[in-house]
Amino acid sequence: MDSYEALRTAVANNDGLRKTTMDTLKKIQGAGRLGVHVRTEISRALESHGLGHLPQELPPNQEDVVRLYLLGSPVADVIKAVLNPSDRGDETLRSIGGSEAEDLLRQIRQLVCG
Repeated sequence: MDSYEALRTAVANNDGLRKTTMDTLKKIQGAGRLGVHVRTEISRALESHGLGHLPQELPPNQEDVVRLYLLGSPVADVIKAVLNPSDRGDETLRSIGGSEAEDLLRQIRQLVCG
């Protein structure tokens, strides 16, 4: 992966959810170290390319794995509902049903809880 556009395409081609390392993000950003300002820049760049990430605060170690997801997708809606409880989020969570949704919830639980 050599650009945020390529990364977004890879996430989209993986059903809107993909793992990557902080090292990959650091290289795409063209940064030397993963200090707090670089991680903030990476987070903003991901968002500007339609990508969200978990954990919400990007880790400082290049070996750490993060999950990327497409903003505005069903996965993003569920993540938002779990991380930011609200009545609307409760409706989103209640609306999930069936085996496909159970698989999605299992994936989200794995992302959020580790």
